[in-house]
Amino acid sequence: MLGVALVGMPGAALAEGRPSLVNTRIPTPFGANGHSSTVDGRIFVGNIREDQATTTTTWIARVFRPEAVTYDASGKPSFAAAFSAGKTVDVHNGENALAFCFTNPAQPYALSSGVAVYQPYLFDSQMFKGDNIFRRRTTDLRVSQPFTTAAEIASFATGPLETLFTVTGATIRGIEPTMTSDGRLLIYQGAPANNGDIDRIMYAYNPTPCAATGWSNPRPLSMMFNDPDAGVKRYPLAWKRLKAATGEDFGDTASGALVRGAYAWVDHEGRNLVYIAVTYTDGARREAVSLVGADTNWTAYHIDGALNTDRMDIAHLFYSGPMWNFEQERLPSQSFPPGQSNAAHYLPVTKTHDVLALFGSNTGDYNEVDLGELMDPFHLLFLPMNELVTRAGAYDLTRTPDLSGHFFTGTLVGSASISPGNAVTRSTPDSLWQPHGKGKALVVPGGGALAVNLVDPAGTVPGVGAFVRGLSVEFAVRPDADIQQGCTTGNPYRYVLQKSGGLDIIHEASNQLQFSLVINGQRVRLGGSPVLPVGQWSHVAYTWDGTTGVFNEYLNGVPTNRTLPVAPGTARLGTGTLYIGAGANLDTQRCPVNGEGSFRGAIDEVRIFTHARSNRSICLTAHGANCREEAIQHSPSAGQFVMSAQAPACNGTQALNSGACLSAMHRACAQRGAGDALANTTNTWDTIQQLVSNRPPISLAGVPVSSTSTDLTVACAPIQHESVAVTFEELARIHAGCTDERGVTSTHCAAAAHRFCNLQGWTTGQVFEVTSRPWVGCFNSGLQTDVEKSVLGPVSNLGDYTAPGSRLEVSQWCRTKGYGAGVVQEIPAATKAHVHCFQPAVTAAWKYLP
Repeated sequence: MLGVALVGMPGAALAEGRPSLVNTRIPTPFGANGHSSTVDGRIFVGNIREDQATTTTTWIARVFRPEAVTYDASGKPSFAAAFSAGKTVDVHNGENALAFCFTNPAQPYALSSGVAVYQPYLFDSQMFKGDNIFRRRTTDLRVSQPFTTAAEIASFATGPLETLFTVTGATIRGIEPTMTSDGRLLIYQGAPANNGDIDRIMYAYNPTPCAATGWSNPRPLSMMFNDPDAGVKRYPLAWKRLKAATGEDFGDTASGALVRGAYAWVDHEGRNLVYIAVTYTDGARREAVSLVGADTNWTAYHIDGALNTDRMDIAHLFYSGPMWNFEQERLPSQSFPPGQSNAAHYLPVTKTHDVLALFGSNTGDYNEVDLGELMDPFHLLFLPMNELVTRAGAYDLTRTPDLSGHFFTGTLVGSASISPGNAVTRSTPDSLWQPHGKGKALVVPGGGALAVNLVDPAGTVPGVGAFVRGLSVEFAVRPDADIQQGCTTGNPYRYVLQKSGGLDIIHEASNQLQFSLVINGQRVRLGGSPVLPVGQWSHVAYTWDGTTGVFNEYLNGVPTNRTLPVAPGTARLGTGTLYIGAGANLDTQRCPVNGEGSFRGAIDEVRIFTHARSNRSICLTAHGANCREEAIQHSPSAGQFVMSAQAPACNGTQALNSGACLSAMHRACAQRGAGDALANTTNTWDTIQQLVSNRPPISLAGVPVSSTSTDLTVACAPIQHESVAVTFEELARIHAGCTDERGVTSTHCAAAAHRFCNLQGWTTGQVFEVTSRPWVGCFNSGLQTDVEKSVLGPVSNLGDYTAPGSRLEVSQWCRTKGYGAGVVQEIPAATKAHVHCFQPAVTAAWKYLP
């Protein structure tokens, strides 16, 4: 139905294509040593000269002008005119790296006679002329013609130095400061003894933003999780113990195995930290740009992609980012200045949920890092095929990490290797809109493989020891151009992937792929795929829905529409070794006459999921594939419309007050609701407008209406709506209690979403998803009224409107008033709830479990 509706609709052309830039490094004219950018991303200050003899450092301030960013025909941005010439100032106290600190980050500047006046503190480290200690000074930066393509630094002045002191009166010794936007968390390179040594990531906390005194005694980053200070616990970085890529814990004492790194940058809310992990050829840590925090599952992630250039080719130092300030989907009311649209000058370009835009100063470049790909609860295996960084901060070139959270680390065997450079993953021809890999890749010249030991002693890991009713496999593959050269006899097929007793993928002599999966103990083969080009990258994906038995095959993000077997049931890979690039026998024959040979070529981004993924999800992870239009027209299989198949923890009525069920209801509504809404002629045009916009397609919030032990009836919010990502920092300014995802289903966050949507001109708001930030759906309700809690029902009368029973009672009360569902928005009095009732786009019942 959805595809039919899109065909021939007037004005239904999709929004302008946006390529993935995660494999593309873009030069910028901004170059400096240690640098920092303002909280709104509009001013960059960097160190461009040091004279130790006179202890003089020259800082340059330049305006970043997103209004001057241009895009070529492929959507690639150019920063040639995006940085102003700037102004310099000389300082004379041994300064090196620096960090901005704003006492009021919600208002980073004031406008005065057409000039934008920034007056933050600058924190810096003394690098020579004495001990390396941290200081602060006032700064006055004035921008003429702000927020235009002609914006320029009108003046740049600094005030007197003040040394930072801890609560015990000690100085803080270290280098390379970075700070959260609230001005309370300082992270830097130092040592537990606070004696001037470096090479460990350290932090200090102060309840008073940007203060000179009152800092906590320095502690290693890996000890944030056991810091007794409640103020530290507000940062997601502190919520769990940090782990190395192989699953080993970082130290929880000052003498333990600490995070070794340099050149740190913490994001605005203290969720994640970018740092440099591996020693470069000059002996300093300037290799392997890494990320750790809430969005990496608190596991050190050596970033794969263009940000990490060819191994050991250049020194990587300082990076920082403007967070989401220039995002195209950001509403004008969220922008700096308020009311300015980012529609024509946006960063990031890569269109997924959560992409960091990172500027490097020493490297003079711009890069994008996709956080969204790391946060999938259905991951069984995710092999980026780049170098593994050990807990000690060194490369292990014999292994590659597993980013799934299971730590099924891959080990190279035979002749297999991880490519030393990124050229192997470029497309042929080199284009952003041709399929390609990402960063480094697994290279198998025949007789080599990556071996992954799947272990599950308790038999509880879904898809390994425990059976699942859905599975998806994705990967990028580039067969060697001469893979079949001279192979004229026999049946020289080769393994791309093999797990004995579980699944296998074979590259046939015809250059087709053959996918097989063991279901209910029987091997089900799909037959030959379309022919893959040799010497070129292809993105391949297979999904299996065990509830319906439906298989789907995708090539470069688009369904191949072959007739495939139907096989309902259960499956698992089982424990033991999974081989990628060959089978267990590592056959080295150039032409394996009897088959079961080893693949020749490159393989990248191997991902296995324990459910059937949607076409849209597959398209978003198919780098270089121009597949969006086809993806949003492909109907998901029926087994995907199960609450636990959308979010595993949404498995019964008791979970209705969880973020998992918010997400599951939204995802079911977004996929199924669009098609069902089109069946209603009054919704058709509004649905089309949503589908072809730059907003996420049909980002409908879902509201529970009724629930049984097996089924949940969900009301999908009206088609006319606004869905947008905000940050908890923004929501907390509107309602102080909505601070992070731990309270996303609270009445505090309901009130914050309500007030946020009111500011956009809508009556009603609801957080419908949390990725690295919350997503709010705004829509109009037909009835908004205060209701006594006793009238709503017995569960609501207990006073907890977040309880599953209360959520259902609110919808049922709205149904008695002639509406389809309802939500509580505010708590105006001890005995009352402010209820909004609305007419849904569609209401449907879906099962909790397959």
